[in-house]
Amino acid sequence: MSKGKFLKNIPNILTLLNISLGLCAVILLIQVDHPHKTIIAPLLIILGGFADFFDGFLARRLKSVSLMGKQLDSFADIITFGVAPILLLNYITSCEPPIFVIMASLLYIMAGAYRLARFNLADFSNHFAGLPIPVAGIALAIYSILYPFWSEHVFGNRNTIVTTAFVLVLAAMMVSKKKIKRPKLH
Repeated sequence: MSKGKFLKNIPNILTLLNISLGLCAVILLIQVDHPHKTIIAPLLIILGGFADFFDGFLARRLKSVSLMGKQLDSFADIITFGVAPILLLNYITSCEPPIFVIMASLLYIMAGAYRLARFNLADFSNHFAGLPIPVAGIALAIYSILYPFWSEHVFGNRNTIVTTAFVLVLAAMMVSKKKIKRPKLH
């Protein structure tokens, strides 16, 4: 493989890294007895966010934006910022999450998939329509890290209500048509 061809594939390699980080978080979360999964899984999701940022940035810089890369990126995003954060959230809320959290979780993943499909079918080179799923997934990862403190000192017996509302707000923001200006990165 020539140097030029290798450079053009770096964004896809970063996207595959993103998928791997998301899948590692999922595998970790479904293991029964891993003592540090509530710390490691959100960190894997956040690291996936860095890989996601740099795959798009480098694809534009290296002029290697492709339909294959766009589709691959969407698959990575639904795993790393859709499924993994929801598994994490449902794990931390309790061993048996309340039905409201489960229903909100399903809506979140459907909203994320819808937003990714809408993104792939239109030209959003100057703006985003709705909240990007990586932002929502990282927000859930951070929420999960802070959850033990919040649930004890801030939310009290309102944990289920606050968590459900937060997930529903993120889902609504993803499917909204509100234009968010894309940052200019040189």
